Amino acid sequence: MQSFEMNDDQRRITIDTAQLHEAYMEAFTRSRAYRGGMHWKKAKGREYLFRSLDRYGYGKSLGVRSKETERIYRNFHNKKKQILARLKQLKERLKEQARFCKAARIARVPRIVTAILRLLEQHQLLGRNLQIVGTNALYAYEARAGVFLERGLLATQDMDVLWDIRPKLRLFAIDNVDNKGLIDILQKADRSFDLLNKKSFRAANRNGYMVDLIKPEPKSVLIKESRQVGSADDLMAAEIKNLQWLVSAPKFDQVVIGEDGFPATMVVPDPRTFAVHKLWVSNQMDRDAVKKKRDRSQAIAVCKLILQYMPEFEIKKKELRMFPEAIIADALQELDESDLPPGY
Repeated sequence: MQSFEMNDDQRRITIDTAQLHEAYMEAFTRSRAYRGGMHWKKAKGREYLFRSLDRYGYGKSLGVRSKETERIYRNFHNKKKQILARLKQLKERLKEQARFCKAARIARVPRIVTAILRLLEQHQLLGRNLQIVGTNALYAYEARAGVFLERGLLATQDMDVLWDIRPKLRLFAIDNVDNKGLIDILQKADRSFDLLNKKSFRAANRNGYMVDLIKPEPKSVLIKESRQVGSADDLMAAEIKNLQWLVSAPKFDQVVIGEDGFPATMVVPDPRTFAVHKLWVSNQMDRDAVKKKRDRSQAIAVCKLILQYMPEFEIKKKELRMFPEAIIADALQELDESDLPPGY
């Protein structure tokens, strides 16, 4: 496995882009407080200040017109105007920065992936309930390391979304439109996304790019857990054994840059957990032989990134306590026998 380090100019543009994305998301989060509107309503000959929260007119009265409610009204509209102006300014800067990213050849991640990531973050699902696993996670690890992995190691036509059902799930609307679940979010990224069949864990777009929703299988067959993020028309998560290892691992977030030059936050499992899980998968008897070799190559590639560029992520037993001891021992032995340098 070969990797190529970023040059100084690429590092500078990467850092600037990440900071710009974080500034935009901070402003976007602040703007949520100003969704909807605020206006005066007449009732029984008196005027009341009404705070509307959505397009259906749901909201609440803030009281009869007075100096205090007039102050609230002015303050709301002034701050809303300021934050919208801030968002507009940051969007223009992101457009300009996207050109720099493409020119510097650091725009790596499929644009459909970064589009989905931005929407998941805006809906406040990314990191809290959902994270990215599988091949796409490599984009986060290479970005943190400041290198470019071989394209063949990263190529994939699907995106695995891991659902942690433990935190309470709440779908936040961002555009005054009802959310029916993950499928609605995918269709905002690309209108052609649709379920492969009713109650499927997989959706695909017109280009054949697939998104899979997966979750750990319940600890007992007697336990029935929710399998849909949204309504009955949403993706139905596939329940897969031993995914609790990834769900229980510390999360790792990193700004990545799409092929169109626009950034997004990607949340993935801790790289050590990714590597050990991939090694375990590569040793499963029912795993396709071609996939097994690729799993192992990806695991070794991440270990090399840790060794050479991310020494803060030491591969130690105590950092892998979410795995059974036998699996940790097997993984450490396999790493010892790999082409990693001595002492790893």
